[in-house]
Amino acid sequence: MQSYADWFCKVTGKPPFPYQEGLAIADDWPLVLSAPTGAGKTAAVVVAWLWKCFCESSRRASTPRRLVYCLPMRTLVEQTYSAIEKWLENAELQQEVGLHLLMGGAVSHRWDDKPEQHCILVGTQDQLVSRALNRGYAMSRNKWPIHFALLNNDCLWVMDEVQLMGAALRTTAQLQGLREKFGTYGMTRSLWMSATLDPGLLVTADHKPGSICVYGLTPAEEDAARSLAQSATNSAIASKAPENAIAVLAKCMAAQKPLRRAETVCASKGDQYGDKLAQEIAAAHQPGSLTLVICNRVARAQEVYEALKKYTAEPRTLIHSRFRAAERQSLNAQLREGLSGILVATQAIEAGVDISAQVLFTELAPWSSMVQRFGRCNRYGEHLMGAAVYWIDIPDLTNKSTALPYDEESLEKARSLLEGLQDVGISTLKTVPAPSEEIEGLVPRRHDLLQLFDTSTDLAGHDIDVSSFIREANETDVAIAWREWDGSSPPANLDALQAPELCRVSLSMAGDFLKEIKKQKQAAWVRDGRKKWQEVKTLVPGMTILVPCQVGGYDPHLGFTGKAGHTPAVPIEKAIEADQDDRDLLSQGATAFVELSQHSLEVKAEIETLIQHFSDWELPAQSLSRAAHWHDSGKAHPFFQTRLTYNREAQQGETLWAKSDHDFKDPADRYLAPDDRQGFRHELVSALLALQEQESFLLCYLVACHHGRARMSIQPRLIARTQAVKKPDPEQRAAAPRDPLVLSALGVHEGDRVHHQLPEIDLGGGLVIPSQDLSLECLRFGESDTGPSWTARALDLLEEYGPFKLAFLETLVRIADWRGSAKHADYWVE
Repeated sequence: MQSYADWFCKVTGKPPFPYQEGLAIADDWPLVLSAPTGAGKTAAVVVAWLWKCFCESSRRASTPRRLVYCLPMRTLVEQTYSAIEKWLENAELQQEVGLHLLMGGAVSHRWDDKPEQHCILVGTQDQLVSRALNRGYAMSRNKWPIHFALLNNDCLWVMDEVQLMGAALRTTAQLQGLREKFGTYGMTRSLWMSATLDPGLLVTADHKPGSICVYGLTPAEEDAARSLAQSATNSAIASKAPENAIAVLAKCMAAQKPLRRAETVCASKGDQYGDKLAQEIAAAHQPGSLTLVICNRVARAQEVYEALKKYTAEPRTLIHSRFRAAERQSLNAQLREGLSGILVATQAIEAGVDISAQVLFTELAPWSSMVQRFGRCNRYGEHLMGAAVYWIDIPDLTNKSTALPYDEESLEKARSLLEGLQDVGISTLKTVPAPSEEIEGLVPRRHDLLQLFDTSTDLAGHDIDVSSFIREANETDVAIAWREWDGSSPPANLDALQAPELCRVSLSMAGDFLKEIKKQKQAAWVRDGRKKWQEVKTLVPGMTILVPCQVGGYDPHLGFTGKAGHTPAVPIEKAIEADQDDRDLLSQGATAFVELSQHSLEVKAEIETLIQHFSDWELPAQSLSRAAHWHDSGKAHPFFQTRLTYNREAQQGETLWAKSDHDFKDPADRYLAPDDRQGFRHELVSALLALQEQESFLLCYLVACHHGRARMSIQPRLIARTQAVKKPDPEQRAAAPRDPLVLSALGVHEGDRVHHQLPEIDLGGGLVIPSQDLSLECLRFGESDTGPSWTARALDLLEEYGPFKLAFLETLVRIADWRGSAKHADYWVE
């Protein structure tokens, strides 16, 4: 059998450190992984997970199928994704392991259909944590429970660069505690990685580990590397064989990083800060090497970048978070290929990016950020002479225009530490006691999670906002796109806004830009819920707005400036994929008509095959199988059969259908439902039939949930029966006859007969349901003659199974339905 060391070297191209090898052979995962810059924390976790899943059969069953790699910034996501993609290729596991990207503007929508297979999800905390809270960003609300289930069961969560996570750090810890309290299917673990993390931050109301295991370099590794570093010069260390991992680490630990205070200070506006700093940078830069300059604000980085062209002919590069995706991808490619010259950046560069500068200039920042920035200088000890770190003081910390985005207290603590240091190499930093840092933001409690399990809106149509659990309240962005068009307002048929053209900008910067636009007698635009363009009156976090190119505000080399005169070109790439399932797509668009009994048996067979992969989890297999058999019984409803056979005379009759060959893009195939049947949901009919037939409530619930629209609470209301449809003119609709009021929910009426022409509904396999009238009594509040209300029973079910397990059971039924439906479609839908 191949050794782990040989396999690690094959996958990464480097020999493993002993701590990396120890992680792969350990029985469990630690809570915290702490190792110095350059020690390969990402490779340690990812390659160890791959080894346990595919090379170490004794650990395969106890290793989670999904590796969730959570990062605070898009730039880190892109780099990590690229590294893992290469490792999978080297390991020859591209077919066995799905690799998926989840970040704003680039969200994979096809990772959730194979829960039995291994996959790696690499994404931003916004995309991943929102899904783990059942309020996933940039996705259909009806699929929230699926991602909630798959990200809370059978997962290894890895939080990297946690010093940048803010509120999400404690939220991820609290979620792990709630998983342990409520229970999950399969092993679910969380691991936080950072060289500067205070483990006490991981203790929350529900996450209180008895002892926090901090794993990293073994004492023997540190002693050997330290001894080698102290007893030999860098040139002697460099002469060691490249396969000697300890020599590599010793070289990193021995790297000299002399610390100096820069002559330039960051003061108020108008002091020619950019010009003065540019002169000092140009004087310190050594031709042919890389000098890195890190500013705390985008505007200051742009100012320094512009000023540098007056004092040096060396190549200049600017990187920050206010570039469009198109330009950002090009800049990231340059980083991966290696840069020389002068690189001016913001916090976007301080973590995770694998670069090593000979000279570093950095503005004063909180200590944890400073440590990360120091790690970008002489990272691997390759610069035997001439490495230097300059820190730029901010004298007046009470001046928010210069201190932001950081607070006065954290900057004061960092300054006091810097003033006592002459070197910031790894060995020196290990002796510096890091100041404690407080994290703002809310933590979801048990009652919050139970509320979030219900995906229905409140009576006003609003959802619970989870943004405060993910980022601090002041971290709010809007996305801006620039387009050209004729006329004052954008045309209705304007192509969808595309990921490469979106530039994320803070709310305050966007507000200033809107003022500049109004001075030019122009406007910014946003598409409303009806996809009509409306002039922006108020900015809202997360909003995507469109502005005409002629107003300026963006330069491909500077990024967002907010200034007139900078007119961007429009990048043309693939449009953002919409994630919508507003129609009953699983019932239409089949290659041919499919009988209800056939589809029911096919889905039953699919779920029985699926749950075999989870045979050691004690799933309620019989209830799942029977729920799959029952799931589409509601399609026997006369209205649904009328819709399925519309414009298909040959199929109209006594046969009950589950699928039709209607083309929903063809106007001739579009059935116009009467007003009182708008939003009709066949799965509610299925659930009511099962309840009336005395099936278990778990079965009834799973049947109701199989499209994500009818779950915990279903609100009935009194409406008037009518045959009028929405499309004809208002006079025709007003003249349509109306019956007395009837109790209705999701297009289903009290007293509906299922099926009115047939004595029974045959679902195949011996499951026959007598035709009957439907009662909506269980949807009312309080107890009735039929027993507790639907919501009360659902809450009891939630208490019995817990939110994570119950969501997973829902997900299995839905995936079985997808697979059964895919047998009769040319594409995968939901």
